[in-house]
Amino acid sequence: MESTISSAVTVRVNHQKKDRTMMKFYIFLTLTILLLLIAAFAPQIVPYDPYGQDLLKALQPPSPEHPLGTDRYGRDMLSRVIMGGQTTIYSALLLVGIVTVVGTLVGVLCGYKGGKIDSLIMRISDIFLAFPGMVFAIAVAGVLGGGIINAVVALACISWPKFARLARGQVLSIKNMPYIAAAKLSGSRPTKIVFKHILPNITGPILVTATLDIGTMMMELAGLSFLGLGAMPPIAEWGSMMSDGRSMLQTSPWVILAPGCAIFITVMLFNLLGDTVRDILDPKTKKAKLTWRRK
Repeated sequence: MESTISSAVTVRVNHQKKDRTMMKFYIFLTLTILLLLIAAFAPQIVPYDPYGQDLLKALQPPSPEHPLGTDRYGRDMLSRVIMGGQTTIYSALLLVGIVTVVGTLVGVLCGYKGGKIDSLIMRISDIFLAFPGMVFAIAVAGVLGGGIINAVVALACISWPKFARLARGQVLSIKNMPYIAAAKLSGSRPTKIVFKHILPNITGPILVTATLDIGTMMMELAGLSFLGLGAMPPIAEWGSMMSDGRSMLQTSPWVILAPGCAIFITVMLFNLLGDTVRDILDPKTKKAKLTWRRK
């Protein structure tokens, strides 16, 4: 009797925890969508021209007219931060999308086929992982030259092995399952088995990793721009804006603090969203919810 009551209480607690997790997920998802919409419609909602210069208003502190102040060329910082969100956020999303798709496909190929292909690609990934990631990205970006696209390519070159190894490990854990063997015996082609039976079952961990990686990729892109290897002036991009204002940290701190705070808030929001996605996809949480429904 006591064990039954204790089990019921545990299940109820887990159910309440699941409800709180779903509530946090909806809140963070709503804030993320709002942020993406602001970035997408930045040219329509900025109060001033983010590229229009007015030297008479250079380095004005925050005021009702310019809530985040102006930079050395008299450009409104609020407008440039909003416009910079479009470049920074969507470049990071593009980067994560590329490495997720490429890394997952490579990992699935290695895990399902095995043999020499698996050994060759995994040794190549070992070579990429042997170098410090950011140092290797700086070297690649330096060879390719400046520009946000080249920065995306440089970071993609060093980021795909993580997703490849994750996908490969997931495939190795399920490719000998009975339902995969049944699909093979029924005459299903390897392509159908991969896309119908394998990919749907490994999407969870990959989705969580990709969501958590958005903030990391955003900081790395901003880092390359800060070093002059990413977005080039006068393009509004948060890392480039911080680089442009670093010499004025003591005299006009708002020039570097505005894009810095934008990066901090955005990265924190994507990380919180990734954490809640991970909690939702946690098998223990799913099992607790299923048990509660049966009760």
